[in-house]
Amino acid sequence: MMKEILILIFSWLISIALLLKFIPKEMKRTAHITFLFVSTVTWIYEYLQLLLGLVEFPFREFNVATKMSFSLYYLVYPTFGVFFITLYPMEKGRLRIFIHFFVFAIGLTIYSVIIEKYSSLITFKKWDWPARVLSNLIILYIVKRFVFWFKKGLV
Repeated sequence: MMKEILILIFSWLISIALLLKFIPKEMKRTAHITFLFVSTVTWIYEYLQLLLGLVEFPFREFNVATKMSFSLYYLVYPTFGVFFITLYPMEKGRLRIFIHFFVFAIGLTIYSVIIEKYSSLITFKKWDWPARVLSNLIILYIVKRFVFWFKKGLV
């Protein structure tokens, strides 16, 4: 239990520090929208995983209120999403964009594999790593489409 709390505290501190330190002032509005949208999408994604019995969260911050993990899907994954959009290669090429998607999808998957292996924060029952990479790619694509659509209205 202490290990999980330390992992969550470390994840919170790193996520908040990265967001405060490395998001440029001109990107703050987009970062806010991205963060909120990723929180929404990952909440739905997490809920569907729970309903289908693909994942469980043995250690939860609010174990009486919900069966879902608060920190992973409301802070860590949205932080990944914010940096995915902030660092998105706008005028690069299809290969560079594919690499960008793949690096972030693999990064999310590696984080979840490490969390699963060394703690009881998450347990994947019927959800192997290729499925995680694919689902992360789909989520990142949805996030990219929404944020770019939304940004058109901000100009």
